[in-house]
Amino acid sequence: MKLSIIVCTFNRAYALTPCLDSLSDAIANTPSADAEIVIVDNASSDSTAELLNEWSFQRPFPVQILYEAKKGLASARNCGIRAAKGDIIVFTDDDCRMDKDYINDLYRHYAQDKEPVMRGGRIELGDKTDLPLTIKTDRTPMRWDHSTPSSKYALMGGEAICGCNMAMPRTVIDRLGVFDERLGAGTSIPGGENTDYYVRAYLAGIAVEYVPDMLIHHWHGRKSTKDAHKLVTNYTISNGALYAKYLFKTPHLCRGLYWDARNCFKELLKGQNSYLPDWNFSFCDKFVYVLKGMLKFALVSITKNNAND
Repeated sequence: MKLSIIVCTFNRAYALTPCLDSLSDAIANTPSADAEIVIVDNASSDSTAELLNEWSFQRPFPVQILYEAKKGLASARNCGIRAAKGDIIVFTDDDCRMDKDYINDLYRHYAQDKEPVMRGGRIELGDKTDLPLTIKTDRTPMRWDHSTPSSKYALMGGEAICGCNMAMPRTVIDRLGVFDERLGAGTSIPGGENTDYYVRAYLAGIAVEYVPDMLIHHWHGRKSTKDAHKLVTNYTISNGALYAKYLFKTPHLCRGLYWDARNCFKELLKGQNSYLPDWNFSFCDKFVYVLKGMLKFALVSITKNNAND
């Protein structure tokens, strides 16, 4: 099985070399791997282009360096998808480092599949002084599909798998199409494109699976309350956009909207932050930003429809 590892980057030349070196080490640690690395520069203004050209020189495996002028992680990922030659597509981020056994573990899982599976793995902090954000450290495998009734209530909100550690067969992409470019970092809705994709997979009858042995280390660099507040705000806006996208088509996926409203009301009655007080983010903040995300998605969708007319 040919493997394509897609890394999208924007103005992170300082972090790219350790990231790419880890991918190279994982490929080298899997002698049987037929792998390529696809790097998408999403219109960086720093030294990213020069660094990529230097790093890719005389690598023992194919490296594609692409440029995507349209801002947004979803647009960059779609650029990588169109160029990738692999039977299995892996996505990771430019501030992550792949464990050396990652590809061995990935091949083992996909060799056992009898049907297409969208899969993600464990994410640990690279720098232990960073805040415990954008990680997933569960040691228990999990699976979401139509045979498990609780799946339809547990997918929204990013709890399943994360975009910096996400893999799927090409057949999944052929069936679902590309990422929704209204969503994702670099757009007015700063996230949610990966959650949207595995929700689409689930709705199409494709299993979504979390496995703890496919390990990525995340060096995200967020250390302050301000950093945490900004990130949670962005994710909450993105969740609101997803509620707007799915509320009328598949309302059972959007039960979180009811709980957000209920928890906000309880918090108002108590007069205290009962959600994330250490990060200065309350249930009421959450509900407000969910509504903001719903409005943003509606406006972006209207703009897109008008542009297509």
